[in-house]
Amino acid sequence: MKRSLYYIALMFVICIASCSSDESSSTDDMVGVGDDDGGDGSIPNNARSTGASAAELLTTADFDQLVIEAIYLNGAEPRSASLDNLEDFLEARLNKPDGIQIIERNIQVENEDSYTIDEIAQIEEDNRTQFNTENAIAVSVIFANRPNAANQGNSVVLGTAYRNTSLVMFQETIEEFSGGVGQPSRVVLESTVYNHEFGHIMGLVNLGTPLQSDHEDANNPKHCDVDGCLMFFEVNGGNILDLMGLSSVPEFDSQCLADLRANGGR
Repeated sequence: MKRSLYYIALMFVICIASCSSDESSSTDDMVGVGDDDGGDGSIPNNARSTGASAAELLTTADFDQLVIEAIYLNGAEPRSASLDNLEDFLEARLNKPDGIQIIERNIQVENEDSYTIDEIAQIEEDNRTQFNTENAIAVSVIFANRPNAANQGNSVVLGTAYRNTSLVMFQETIEEFSGGVGQPSRVVLESTVYNHEFGHIMGLVNLGTPLQSDHEDANNPKHCDVDGCLMFFEVNGGNILDLMGLSSVPEFDSQCLADLRANGGR
């Protein structure tokens, strides 16, 4: 595994601005804030809706390599084993013969009590350095040191896929609900959230990767209706107590795997 760690002393104030685009989805852990144009009507390759790059991620048609830029806010760093698990998970599903590279960066931001997705998107826009190249598709992953602003009691958001190559992991919340008595281990919960959100940008469920069978949850769109599947809604949404006792990272069920393979994945 090739992984680089860059610590950057960057101080800035988070500016809250209204997103100029419409939200493209309605699930708790997946909000579309992308599709901002550059003034000429075109949409930048890394600012499209969640799931729009599913085939680009899964196949070699456009890119032979995946570069993940892991941006830690104020030291909100995951376990190294969790990143290893993520890399193994992606290698098993994506056709990227030139491999997967994870570039880690720590940045200093003004602490907030919580973050909205629009605020996270602004942080990404101000700090992202990795974008698509001729050979590589780039994904930005923000690791937030504060919770999602929408959290209420035991109803918490652990992660969000909000653009075609943009994710946020609410690291403080993940740490709060892991490692204690009756809680999943931190690595198990981190890996579960990371894999689930990458599943969304791979187009699951019915989000850029076409369904091969009817398994989208009618009550929780863009999630699988198979209890126990990695893309089941309760894996990363609803009541955090539903994840207590989780002892291993859930996997894709056969229907989600069939969708990915039909769209060029493994």
